[in-house]
Amino acid sequence: MRAGGTKVASDALRIGNDFPVTIAQDIEPRTYFRTLESALADFRPPAENVEMILDAVRGLSYEHVYIPESRAFIALEPAGAARPVAFIAHGYVAVHPEEGENYWVELPAHQAAAKGFAAVAKPVEEIIPTCATCFTNLPSTGLCDYCD
Repeated sequence: MRAGGTKVASDALRIGNDFPVTIAQDIEPRTYFRTLESALADFRPPAENVEMILDAVRGLSYEHVYIPESRAFIALEPAGAARPVAFIAHGYVAVHPEEGENYWVELPAHQAAAKGFAAVAKPVEEIIPTCATCFTNLPSTGLCDYCD
């Protein structure tokens, strides 16, 4: 359950100003939002990507904005359509306009968001000095316990 969300197990929906609503259907549960901006605030893409995302979907006609339970993307869905007109993922925006050709926009700051900062950062290897005579690791004093 996301902060500010309302979990609903039936068709009875409570919709607040910008509060998402999760409904359970035969499909993967989704959290619906009243606005794309609300969904972006919950999805939390890197700040430098937000303007590119808004530019990529500007002019598209959609009625529903949702994030599936997997939290892999935001979907923009027109009323009565069989499929969304756009998917906003961590690394790209895939646009499928009802009229026109499909295209996608790669987002510049996506590696850290997709994998998590800890997975992207390289671990620092600690270099432990060794004794030149017996090749054992030296203690913090720098003097070999066996040779000095």
